[in-house]
Amino acid sequence: MARIFSIEGNIGTGKSTFLEMLKTHFKGREDVCFLQEPVDIWLNCKDAEGSVLDHYYKDQRAYGFKFQMLAYISRLSILRKALENPKTKFIICERCLFTDKHVFCKMLYDDGIIDEIGYKIYQMWFDEFNQYAHCTPVYLRCDPTVSYRRTLNRGREGETIPLAYLEKCHYYHEDWLKDAITVDANIEKVKTTQWIALFEQLIRVSDV
Repeated sequence: MARIFSIEGNIGTGKSTFLEMLKTHFKGREDVCFLQEPVDIWLNCKDAEGSVLDHYYKDQRAYGFKFQMLAYISRLSILRKALENPKTKFIICERCLFTDKHVFCKMLYDDGIIDEIGYKIYQMWFDEFNQYAHCTPVYLRCDPTVSYRRTLNRGREGETIPLAYLEKCHYYHEDWLKDAITVDANIEKVKTTQWIALFEQLIRVSDV
């Protein structure tokens, strides 16, 4: 199976920007595959009043479990398709299956938004396909106030996120990724050379 690396971090830390930089750097390498977070799938899952992402940020109690199941299924789907390519030796993805398990779904459960039965159902789904979940996370660590400012500046569809929510997400990321490879994402312009060098090293060490 291909070696999987995930770019982790709070909303607004620069994950998508960094992934695009890596795609440019490794362009032409058929053995390296890149997976963006499947936001397009989430935005296309909608009704007359908006996407599931819109609904989730407005009413987590009603849409928390629904969105977490969609996030899991969509991440798993694009990952399995990438693994089917025999040329792929390395996959670099924007967040991974563990992100929802340890951050977003766990946070909803701890807050009582996803109930005990819903959480057990989620865990059963996760454990059933656990072989796809293993990866090496790289944590883009960023202060929640910086993340908040960036989300306001970029104005993405479906993103109306209060600072308190980002602060809570930050806490769960910190707890989960305390032993992970960590880089400082507080700077406005990412240290492209150093960050790309990090992934070059990870791939080189893994290519044995």
